[in-house]
Amino acid sequence: MRVRFLRDRNWTPPERRMITVAYKLGMELTVRRAWGEQMVADGDAEEIEAPGRGDKPGSSSEKAA
Repeated sequence: MRVRFLRDRNWTPPERRMITVAYKLGMELTVRRAWGEQMVADGDAEEIEAPGRGDKPGSSSEKAA
């Protein structure tokens, strides 16, 4: 699941309580679906479309011929 964070969020996954992940406002990342759904429900993130493979910086479609 691809999300954009609407505010800073520290996330401690329920299945791994020994780690905490710090997400910052404006970050766009792929996260586990269960995590993303919880963050969206909490109002901390919004789901976005994943970029296409050719849309990544440095991809062969952007290199000069």
